[in-house]
Amino acid sequence: MSKDYGVVRDTSLPLSKIRDRNNSSIISSVLDFERHASTRENWLKSLECLYLAEDHEEPIEKRRRLSNGSVAASSSELLKRRYLDPVRGAESERDYIAVSYTWEPSAEEEEEVEAEEETAGRFLIESRRTGKPPLPSEVRDIVWRRVLNYADYVDCENIWIDRECIDQYDEAEKGAMIQSMHLVYGLSKHPIALLTRAIDTAEELDHLIDLMCGEVSAEDEPGVLHLLNDITSNLWWTRAWPFQEDYRASTRMTLLIPHHRSLERRKLAVKDNVGRYLLGKVEGEICIYSTDFRKRATEFCLSYRKRSESRDICDKILKTAAKYNVLLRDERAPPDLASISRSMSPTIFSDIDSRGITEESDRLAIMANCCWYGTRLDTNALDSDCSSLSLSLLALYLLNGEVLENDPKRTNGGTLDDNIHEFLSKQSLSSFRPPIDEGLTFIKSCRFVDPQLTSQGTLTAGHLWRLGKVIRRKPMKNHKWRRLEPLDEFATDLYYRKHGGPYTDLAIRIQQWSCDPVYRRKRRICPGWREWMAKEVEKALEEGQVLRLGCLVHPKYGSEDSPYCAIFVGNSNEDWQDETVGSYAFTSVRSAEKRGDIDRHISLEVEVEWPKQEGSERRSSPAIPKLYIKRWLNGLCFFEGAPLRPVLFPWPAALLE
Repeated sequence: MSKDYGVVRDTSLPLSKIRDRNNSSIISSVLDFERHASTRENWLKSLECLYLAEDHEEPIEKRRRLSNGSVAASSSELLKRRYLDPVRGAESERDYIAVSYTWEPSAEEEEEVEAEEETAGRFLIESRRTGKPPLPSEVRDIVWRRVLNYADYVDCENIWIDRECIDQYDEAEKGAMIQSMHLVYGLSKHPIALLTRAIDTAEELDHLIDLMCGEVSAEDEPGVLHLLNDITSNLWWTRAWPFQEDYRASTRMTLLIPHHRSLERRKLAVKDNVGRYLLGKVEGEICIYSTDFRKRATEFCLSYRKRSESRDICDKILKTAAKYNVLLRDERAPPDLASISRSMSPTIFSDIDSRGITEESDRLAIMANCCWYGTRLDTNALDSDCSSLSLSLLALYLLNGEVLENDPKRTNGGTLDDNIHEFLSKQSLSSFRPPIDEGLTFIKSCRFVDPQLTSQGTLTAGHLWRLGKVIRRKPMKNHKWRRLEPLDEFATDLYYRKHGGPYTDLAIRIQQWSCDPVYRRKRRICPGWREWMAKEVEKALEEGQVLRLGCLVHPKYGSEDSPYCAIFVGNSNEDWQDETVGSYAFTSVRSAEKRGDIDRHISLEVEVEWPKQEGSERRSSPAIPKLYIKRWLNGLCFFEGAPLRPVLFPWPAALLE
């Protein structure tokens, strides 16, 4: 293939160099990528799996068995094909082992093969062509032995492994499967990752046990760090595809770490506080959930790096095996604010870019799969155009509705002196306030609905609110004889004008929402959204936080005579000192519309720049306002029957330079 083919990896370059190379602004170049964008509901039509054939299903060259019934080492074993439908099928269609491993053998595997003088080709794979004989597997025998050992333990006969279950000679199938890896691993009941750095000594096993129990003593910290560094330097941790497989398998991904046979009894002696085997029961393997391992590793490294000279090793491990909901926690956040306030997408982008891969354009599919992006880029077209990887990443980010800070008064944002990862890290919205404990899961859905990229900014639609009455009241938690729930008491106060008014419309809506489950069910706009926001308002009432009422700005008629029908929660009592100063909020909420999609929700305090309109223009065609983000703003809003209005979020100035 020509050397002038393929996406150009330029992610280490400052954006200014990429701009100068293209002789146009960054955003002008990004807009050109829209012609390569597409959406697709389901790339995965069926899933080809393998299973170990029974004796009566074998070819003529039967397996030679020993007197004890086991298969002779020199015999071959046949794996046959069958097809599952994990997307549309029954629960049983997800009963397969999805194997994550590296195509290249690790140094440890090569040493083991040499030591055992093993001959390759023991495992045969049924041909896809009827009547053709089976062929030796392209997958290493040592991989098959470990996988089948685990399959016996979990009693699962179906195995999906990419090198054999994707037709490597069918480019169309390969392209579709590249876009579907998130489904393959996300739907599997038994995703596993084969690590190859073995635990060889009792001391190493004890270090691993202490780490997983969160009980590492000061004298053992250097040894634990050394072991973590060894494990995460394994080839599997350095490649981009395994990152995706681990991430999308989520809490079900099990790491298989080989151990010396002498440690079997010691391994089985370790149980947790409810009697479960901490390291599993699979012979020759330590089995631990990847999420548990990464959580403990992240906690250990974040703590140890504060008092150790080995900060570079800690940082390397955190770059390789971090648990994002621990890594991205802001320890400086006040107790009353969320500890996680930024999206993990820029970190995911950076971590994937730091790993090895054969085809640079495959990084885009991996990033899209990990970030639950419904809009994809045609990687074949990008390869043909020798497109910039930096611009491709930015296009993917914006086409999927990710939010960039765009306040022109902000001074600490990204510049064109930054590379793409630095720019996204600095410029992505960093003021999220998740109303639930699963902060990153909430933030993952904080994206614009149906974004359209224009030369001026992102065009989207939702509801615009004028913020008006500010309410400061004593904390309800101090009310000793309170009979009503916080929302009910607040609604009653609004109804009887204890905060001015009249605010009858809002009071009635709150009471209906709070007291009538049928009303609540009928007005459910997005799973959990209003419930979460109602709890935020209740918490604010309990703590005496400042609240501000909002009324809808109609696309045609503005906020004239519009009653209050929203309550927004301030960050502190210093907010909104002067309620005569105009301020606005923008909200947009939509449930996932198709399988594989995610809910989307936006709730922002914004400054509004109204376009100038003269005479009859004011009434005939609704103006599209420009919105500049001030911060994330939680609030309980009632907007049933109100039309959506288009709005424009202008680009950060740097992208237009």
